[in-house]
Amino acid sequence: MDVADSIWNRAALESGGPTPGAGDQALAAALRLHSSAMSGGVLDAVENMTDEELDAAEAGYRWLHVPAASEAIAAVRRAIADGALDDPDAASALELSSENHYDEAIEDDAALDNAFRARLSTDPEAFSSV
Repeated sequence: MDVADSIWNRAALESGGPTPGAGDQALAAALRLHSSAMSGGVLDAVENMTDEELDAAEAGYRWLHVPAASEAIAAVRRAIADGALDDPDAASALELSSENHYDEAIEDDAALDNAFRARLSTDPEAFSSV
């Protein structure tokens, strides 16, 4: 296992570890949302995560240089705040559009891994040592 794999696993399994750097925190937050979205869908993830977790995920995606993923989450949050879940048709449309918008930004796990590895290569000091 290489250093990147160790950092990824620490972010996924230990929320970045006991003394996470900014990169560890960003990756852990993005992975938390990504895992939830892959499990139950983007809308479900946004509905079930706290505002603090969602804020951290949005910031994490921006830090990882994937602003489209951050915007996808922000758009779902805005739609919910605007009452999209009050109308079944609007809720159904939001569910579909949120999946499409997120998938355009993060098409699979490899896309998130690539974003992380690129940031690790340019900013390794942002991650705690392994």
